[in-house]
Amino acid sequence: MRGLLAAVFITLACSPAAAAGLERGPYLESMAKDRVTVGYRTDMSSPSWVSYGGAPDCERFLTPVAYGKEHKVDLFGLLPDTTHCYRVYLPAYESTGVYKAFEGNFTTFRDDDKPYFSFLAFGDSGSASEEQFELAAQIEKTSPDFVVHTGDVLSDGLDDTADDQYFRPYAGLLSRAPFFLALGNHDYGKDFRTAAGKGFIRTNFVPFHSVPWTGLPPHYYFFDDANARFFVLDTNDFGGAKFAPSLRPGSKQYKWLERYLARSKDKAWKFVVVHHPLYSTGAHPTSEELVAALEPLFLKYKVDMVLQGHDHDYERTLPVKEGMPDPAGITYITLGGGGRPLYIQRRNEDWSAKFLPVYHFAVFSINDKNLKMSVYNKAGEEVDTLEIQK
Repeated sequence: MRGLLAAVFITLACSPAAAAGLERGPYLESMAKDRVTVGYRTDMSSPSWVSYGGAPDCERFLTPVAYGKEHKVDLFGLLPDTTHCYRVYLPAYESTGVYKAFEGNFTTFRDDDKPYFSFLAFGDSGSASEEQFELAAQIEKTSPDFVVHTGDVLSDGLDDTADDQYFRPYAGLLSRAPFFLALGNHDYGKDFRTAAGKGFIRTNFVPFHSVPWTGLPPHYYFFDDANARFFVLDTNDFGGAKFAPSLRPGSKQYKWLERYLARSKDKAWKFVVVHHPLYSTGAHPTSEELVAALEPLFLKYKVDMVLQGHDHDYERTLPVKEGMPDPAGITYITLGGGGRPLYIQRRNEDWSAKFLPVYHFAVFSINDKNLKMSVYNKAGEEVDTLEIQK
């Protein structure tokens, strides 16, 4: 492959004049143990090429990419638990060659026989605020296997604001670890409650993001890493989003969730990611409708933890069952302090173990049947921890 590339490319050390350039990305999404999607935007319509291979061999394989500005490149046939090197090449129009616009690395997910991994989780970040960038600087110092976002990636859902509020603040991490996004109410746009919101997600989210085809992209899906399964749901119907899929009993999303929860008995860990909180003492109270719809399923199929957003604060519950602290219940973690204005605690509940009105993110480490969570503020200080042994 090196010989082929040498014949095709005249590789330049830096971007020359009159060349296509990267305007956004690259960013990784929809990873599994044998595949990943590489997304990027060029500043002009252009062909491009992605080369990749097991590190340090970045040019084992070459994928030509069609002419355009928005590029989604699916890399298949990857080896599990392997660090891969990848490069993005763009044409230099004043010469007969191309130049290397980017080089980076990523590590594919693990099989069940390697039951250890780490991930980072946060949410409600879309703001371009000073606090978002301070928190993003701390996030950049981490090295998780992947990132989970609990929704409200953008303040208005418009792709016009996505670079300032998402792609630039997390550029370094996006290029080396896949992000899995839940849709929040702001991601549906300001008209999410009315007919004017029709087609908003299709225009402003779908062209720029990829999620696993295990449910109804981009609304709900699941993904696996090692001995864990993550269910990412769309709860916006409960928040009044006119064109969000229903999650009420009997709906398509509900039936999908029950079907795949039932098929997850071999997974040691089951996580659910939602935007609207089931249990919260922040500005948005516990949703009785949401609890009535989902808690029975979560309890029946032994979900371990629910990661939620919407409230701009950090909160950790005790294990909760039917509104009461119960060792047989589920732990709910609100991770909504990603950059938007913070909320205060509005009431006291016996099941609330810790509430902090701080900007934050959480890092989770799984080692077989042991879980450790550490929560950090925008100064990089640890503000809460949790350990679970099954």
